[in-house]
Amino acid sequence: MIAEEQQLSVAAVIEATGGTVIHGDRAAIFAGVSTDSRSIKQGELFFALRGINFDGHRFCDAAIERGGGGAIVEHEIAAPAGTAVPLIKVPDSLTALGDLANWWRKRHSIPLIAIVGSTGKTTTKEMAAGILETRYRVMKNEGNFNNLIGLPLSLLQINSRHDVAILEMGMNRKGEIQRLTEIAEPNTGILTNVGPVHLEGVGSIEGVMEAKGELVEEMDTQGRLIFNADDPLVTELGKRFPGERTSFGVDNPADWMAHDISRAGGGNVSFALQGPAGQTPIALQLMGRHQIYNALAAAAAAFAQGIGMEEIKRGLEAFQPPPMRMEIITLGQGITIINDAYNANPKSMEAALLALAEAKGGKKIAVLGDMWELGPYAEQAHRELGRAVQEHGIDALFLLGQFAPRVVQGAKEAGMDPQEIYLGKDHRDVALRLAQLAKKGDWVLLKGSRIMKMEEIIKELRNAL
Repeated sequence: MIAEEQQLSVAAVIEATGGTVIHGDRAAIFAGVSTDSRSIKQGELFFALRGINFDGHRFCDAAIERGGGGAIVEHEIAAPAGTAVPLIKVPDSLTALGDLANWWRKRHSIPLIAIVGSTGKTTTKEMAAGILETRYRVMKNEGNFNNLIGLPLSLLQINSRHDVAILEMGMNRKGEIQRLTEIAEPNTGILTNVGPVHLEGVGSIEGVMEAKGELVEEMDTQGRLIFNADDPLVTELGKRFPGERTSFGVDNPADWMAHDISRAGGGNVSFALQGPAGQTPIALQLMGRHQIYNALAAAAAAFAQGIGMEEIKRGLEAFQPPPMRMEIITLGQGITIINDAYNANPKSMEAALLALAEAKGGKKIAVLGDMWELGPYAEQAHRELGRAVQEHGIDALFLLGQFAPRVVQGAKEAGMDPQEIYLGKDHRDVALRLAQLAKKGDWVLLKGSRIMKMEEIIKELRNAL
């Protein structure tokens, strides 16, 4: 719901989208926007979006019956009988949604930080928001509202009470980051890393690099780019940005660095944070070396907004991971679950396996599902995953999915004992076998692409123990 003092008029929507009123009250005021007829609120403007398997035009009547204040459509439709709600015709509803969000963004001149990368976007966003909230009123996109639909909807939530916005940007194919950057007009961009993700849409790692690099090409040259100096592809993209640049890293010289890295008994990482304003010790409540990069990026972004080192330290040390992103769950039997089940790609799998390998205690057990959207690289990626499991010294491997045989192949090639590899039929089957193997002090990593829903194993495991 848009703040009352900033509600949308029909005239404003027409100005933003170039649309034409084909029916209804030209003086109407909208209370917000919606793309879902099932959850639309009173007075909101419904965008009839189209996709491969859906057409929002079929739900315009339902949206208006539920209180919708009008609709954006791509073609003439019959208005519900007895209603004067405006119907506004545009060439493309998705483009119009982005155009309206950009129009809204231009009315709010607050600093906006955009985060792009193959992994680490959400954690970096949440870390940075946590630090910024020590001083400012922050707007951030929730969940996975980071695409061509979700990001515009998030932008439209900005109001006069916000001091700064921080948004992650996701993509599946070329051109999407360019459009998202065009819509959001960030003052600061963060490039976390480039890895083999969404290869179905971009074809190669070089394609991923160019797709992520659209942020650099589209960003205002008066802005700031914060980039990972330890990632050679990101560093190459960083060189292309003519504006102000800030680097972060662990291995290569950078503006923001981590020194003296150590791990507590539970696997949480600590380090000395070195930045332009000096050095301070940081003890994260997070596992995994990769979390240091997220923390460095977040610190650099917050510092650029005037946050000092003490506030950065407090924000980072208080940070708890979002659900299903290296989330630690301890079962009553003393088994520790690393729930990293939100999503997976080769780069994030490697990071999670390293975190598991560094955990101190009993057996290290990896429970892994398929990695999706890898195109022709899928079989090779899953064989490499199997090899990585063995190379990291993981004690036992449980697998789900169509690519499980390829993971088995890679693990065996690397020398893993076949008796420590288990192919599961479903979540319950994996949980039952896991309940027989896991003991007090053991660590269990759960990870796979979103479609695999690996987190469901936790419920089944609780029932089985």
